[in-house]
Amino acid sequence: MRTKIFSYKNAVGAETDLDKGKFINNPKGGGQLGCVIDTKEIDITKEAKELIKNARREGGSFASIMLTKHANNDGSSIGLMGFWKHMFNSEGLMIGRDCDTSILEDCNETEIEIPQGFKDAVDKL
Repeated sequence: MRTKIFSYKNAVGAETDLDKGKFINNPKGGGQLGCVIDTKEIDITKEAKELIKNARREGGSFASIMLTKHANNDGSSIGLMGFWKHMFNSEGLMIGRDCDTSILEDCNETEIEIPQGFKDAVDKL
């Protein structure tokens, strides 16, 4: 299953399937804080890309969303804090200070039906 990244009311959400997804890390392994996904395995909406591009930069190198261009032009990946269902509201949406937003163009931009559960959670904020 491909990872899906979408947005609703300025919140960014994502769905990852720990059983069927393809990950660079082992998200089920001990000590993991989230999922690292090759950008070739990610579907993303235009709106979510724009929100991430304009997200606040964390003062350190680690944040809730990490955008990484691999060495030697060997692809790129996105790290998402959390598992299965991810939600980053406008206050919690931040990327690391060294993140390369150009890698968002490596993802497959497409329309995604926003899950009702995500809409409900955002509406309760």
